[in-house]
Amino acid sequence: MQGKRDLLKNRLVPLDIYKATPKTNCGECGQPSCLAFATQAVVGEVPLSACSHMEEGVRRELQQRLARQLDQGIGRKRESFEKTLEFLRESLTLWLNPNNAAALGASWTLEAEGKPAVRFPYLDDEVVVFQDDVHSIKGRALSPWEKIFLYNYVIGGAVEPSGRWVGMESLPNSVSKIKSLRVHCEEPLAKAFPQDRELLRRCASPLFEELSSHMDHVGWAGECRLLPRVRLRLLWWPGDEEEGFAPRVKFLFDARVLEVLDLESLLFACEHITERILKAQREALSRTKTNASSTP
Repeated sequence: MQGKRDLLKNRLVPLDIYKATPKTNCGECGQPSCLAFATQAVVGEVPLSACSHMEEGVRRELQQRLARQLDQGIGRKRESFEKTLEFLRESLTLWLNPNNAAALGASWTLEAEGKPAVRFPYLDDEVVVFQDDVHSIKGRALSPWEKIFLYNYVIGGAVEPSGRWVGMESLPNSVSKIKSLRVHCEEPLAKAFPQDRELLRRCASPLFEELSSHMDHVGWAGECRLLPRVRLRLLWWPGDEEEGFAPRVKFLFDARVLEVLDLESLLFACEHITERILKAQREALSRTKTNASSTP
């Protein structure tokens, strides 16, 4: 028990790993920035060896410390979210400026007491990012993961999309995330909407704009503006029991998306969107059942 207390007191935080990176945001590790690499490495989502520019002796020492705390579950629980948020807030000051806001597709503003902030669309909402917090314009409570996701967008920077759409399997270093995307997002959506295109359209409409030009080879297609510089697409094919075809869903991403978001953030966004659509589907089916039961 004392050993774990000592580990907690002296645990690695993202700043410890960030200090050991080249701070050039070269992207060779598969993350859009050195900061994103540090925040993912400290919770065990990215190996330290992914950064080829880290001095070997420093990497070895960090790896030993990180392995011990991850084995004890340190960094994998809510306290790791809070430490990551604390670090990101400390790093945010330099990025809350008009030039970075323009690059993000955001607006820069001075809020109460002269606090600098950036404001930009996030799904069907807008958010205001301050150094000390993130607020939803609609008043929705944002989870710690959402706040980390939004801070990473502000700090990591953004690029113009390429206009070329690819599946996650075409993104670099995505092998470990492909199954998660399929199991947690694509398969649940396909199961929830085996044949009912109209129900899918209604449930997805708050987040997705229908793409009629893609209807020649899929049952339904939609495009979602996740963030000002990040869009994703959802394709759906209905099942056909007579022909033996199961329903299928596929997420597509711009080929340059990893220059803006890391893979973990991208997977989080897909899971969040999936949860929103599935919740809408459950509510729609419940209303239908209630209406049917109340009909004489």
